[in-house]
Amino acid sequence: MKKLIAALFAAVLMAAGLVVATGSTASANCSPSQYSGCVQTKTKVTVPASVPKGKKARICVTVKAKGSNATPVGRVVIKLKRNQGGYFFKSSGAYSGGEVCVKSSKLNAKGGYTATAKFKSPAGSIFQNSIGSTGFDVV
Repeated sequence: MKKLIAALFAAVLMAAGLVVATGSTASANCSPSQYSGCVQTKTKVTVPASVPKGKKARICVTVKAKGSNATPVGRVVIKLKRNQGGYFFKSSGAYSGGEVCVKSSKLNAKGGYTATAKFKSPAGSIFQNSIGSTGFDVV
């Protein structure tokens, strides 16, 4: 009888251990390291070299997959800042390939500005996040 109870107890412990050890399906987390199947992206920001004072700047963003012909899909966040402070513009939207363009509000202060775009891929995507920026002047 003691052997039967000991065997039953051991079987219950083994079953509990197997249940605890099983989890969700495995997936590669691209952020901290380079797994195969994770695609790097490059975000390119284009703006005119100079914008007249009182006019709006047209900021365009393109996201490409490095070493692949795949089309990245996610969100793009565009920020425009005056280098000396005092001006900030932000816009975001879905990205599904091609070029995304936005127009800023009127730029009334002369000087240098920096446009930065961040590509954010959705959770579980094979595409990695990327950032690109460029500068221009208001004259």
